[in-house]
Amino acid sequence: MKTFRQNLNIWLEEQKNESGSPEVKIVLEQVQTYIKSQEKEEENMVNSAYDRGYFDKELKHTKKGNYYQQTYKLHDKLKKMIK
Repeated sequence: MKTFRQNLNIWLEEQKNESGSPEVKIVLEQVQTYIKSQEKEEENMVNSAYDRGYFDKELKHTKKGNYYQQTYKLHDKLKKMIK
């Protein structure tokens, strides 16, 4: 199983090979370089998610229905409540 970052890098490589424009290739290479620089952040996020799941299991916490929405998109819910 590949991560989102790995899949995105493969897609960018395909687009770079299909593109004939040197300017487009340069921009795609810059995007690939930036994505590669985010590898450590992704590693920390995956390890953190594993640790959190492990400790939730050990403490017998209940499963959250949509962990991403409840953890990372909470500000969107707050915006909707304010409006």
